[in-house]
Amino acid sequence: MNDSATPKTLLMQVKKKWLVETITSLGSGYQTHLAYKNEWIDPKVLADIKSKQWEPKVLGAIVFQDQNTYHRIAEVELMEVNDFDTFVRFDLRLLEVVPFIRGKWSDSGSSYLCYYQKHSA
Repeated sequence: MNDSATPKTLLMQVKKKWLVETITSLGSGYQTHLAYKNEWIDPKVLADIKSKQWEPKVLGAIVFQDQNTYHRIAEVELMEVNDFDTFVRFDLRLLEVVPFIRGKWSDSGSSYLCYYQKHSA
């Protein structure tokens, strides 16, 4: 992940309402994890993980996908990435959760559930 001067933000989509309820009920400061099968992770992210280029304390966001609508539900700091060959577990600390998140988010159009946010130039 250190191939660019611009820091990368990891976006992690969730599709289950119970995950949203669990994450938001935990609140800021708590630690939790999300796991994704390799085929759900963007190849660029997976390549960084496999090549051990992952740096601790990467910032990310959890986004709830409700049909075709996307809602940012949490800002996170990734503490550790665990590669289990067929899936990856992201250990994270919740920094902010709805309704306390500032700013807006829009979908980047990725077909993956776990991908880097596209920063506008």
